[in-house]
Amino acid sequence: MNSEYRKKIQRVYSRLTRSQRKVAEFIIDNPSKITLMSADQLAKASGVGEATVIRFARILGYKGYSDMKEEFQRALIDNLTSSKKVEEGLKSVSSETVLDELLKTHTAVFQNMNVAELTKSLKNAAKIIFEANDVYVFGEGAALVPAMELSFWLNRFGKKTWLFGTTGRSFFEHVVNIRKNDVSIGFAYRKINFELRILFSETRKRGGKNILFTDQALNQLCDLADEIIVTDRGGIGSYRSMAIPVIMSDALLFEFAAINETSLENLRNLERIRREYGYE
Repeated sequence: MNSEYRKKIQRVYSRLTRSQRKVAEFIIDNPSKITLMSADQLAKASGVGEATVIRFARILGYKGYSDMKEEFQRALIDNLTSSKKVEEGLKSVSSETVLDELLKTHTAVFQNMNVAELTKSLKNAAKIIFEANDVYVFGEGAALVPAMELSFWLNRFGKKTWLFGTTGRSFFEHVVNIRKNDVSIGFAYRKINFELRILFSETRKRGGKNILFTDQALNQLCDLADEIIVTDRGGIGSYRSMAIPVIMSDALLFEFAAINETSLENLRNLERIRREYGYE
C-alpha cells in the first residue's frame, strides 16, 4: 500500500470503532483487492456492515466509499511497476476467465459513461482539429497505441498530422515547428508526462490549441487543454487496457470525417493512385 494512505489510516486508527478497525486492517493487508470491491463486498470481506465501510471512508475525509476507492485505485496503480500490474492481473483471474473479465470491466466502463457529455466534447475536439492548420499527436508507452491510430487516419483524411513517438532531444524537433492555429493532442493516463506538458505549453504560447485524452478529471494538464475527453479504462486487476482510449480515438475520427468534406475524397484519391500503379 502507498505509504501516504497507510499513514492516513494510522492517523485516525485510535478513533475507530472495533468494526471500523476491521475495515482498516483488511485494506492494509489487501490493498489491491479494495480497488475491485464494492462497499458491500468490502463489508462482507471485513465482517462488518456496509454502513461501517461508508462511515470509515468519511472518517478518512472522503465524501463516500466511491471517492475513497477511486483515490486508492490511482495511488495503487501509480506506484506499481509494469510487472506488478500484470502480476496483479494474473492473480485476479484464471486463464479460462480472462476474456470474460475483460469484457465485463469494459462493459462496466461503457455503462457508466456520460455519452451525451462525451459526444459534446468529441464534437468540439473535431471542430478544433477541422479549423487547425497542422496537428501534433503525442502518446508515450502504451498511450502510443491510440496516438498512432489517430495520426494515421487524420493524415489519410487530408489533415497534416505529426506523431510524437519519442521523448528526449529528438522530441523538440517537432515542437519547434508548431505555429499559430496548430493543435496538439495528448494521451495522458495516470502519470503526467513531462514532455506532454512542454508540448501543451509551447502550443499555447504560439497561439495553438490543445486536446487532452485522460482518465483523470483533475489531471495536471487540464489547465492547458482547450478540450478534455475523460474516460475510465477497463482492465484486469491493476492492469489497465488501451482499448477504450482507442475507441475514443475512433469516435473523434468519425466526428472529424463528418464535418470535413474532403475526408472521403482523400481516401478515394489514395485508392485511385494505388490502382494506377498496380497497388490494389
